[in-house]
Amino acid sequence: MRSLCLLALLAPAITLSQGLVGPETCKACHPIAYESWRETAHARAFEALPAKNRTDPRCVSCHSPDAERGISGISCEACHGPGQFYAASYVMRDRELARLVGLVDPGERTCLRCHNESTPALERFEYARRLQLIEHGGDRAARTARRPAPETPRPAEPRSR
Repeated sequence: MRSLCLLALLAPAITLSQGLVGPETCKACHPIAYESWRETAHARAFEALPAKNRTDPRCVSCHSPDAERGISGISCEACHGPGQFYAASYVMRDRELARLVGLVDPGERTCLRCHNESTPALERFEYARRLQLIEHGGDRAARTARRPAPETPRPAEPRSR
């Protein structure tokens, strides 16, 4: 029990210091979410920067936070945390374990790291409205597809007279 508590305390620090697995690894189990992400501005965030800003750390820190590791744009792990310890399918099947070893459930605070008053934007960031643009709706559809179909009621048998 003591080692489990120690792991729980150290997991965030260990995970932050360890490697990313990249969006292609996520795609293996989450193909619909991956394709949904590819269509978002997050996937193309680095390319959206004017060439003169692509070397400015103030811009790159949000538009391509994992650039030094060869990942362009804002990938899965920029929001969900480095996946080295949670990417294995047996870990992902155990929600509690996945979160214990680094999987992050991003929320408004995650977004506000980049979408805030100090960053240039054409309009004010509204979390609830913007969340719809990046929602991984495909994941929900995939979960629904894996559920067994509801039983169809059998027609009533004819009554004997």
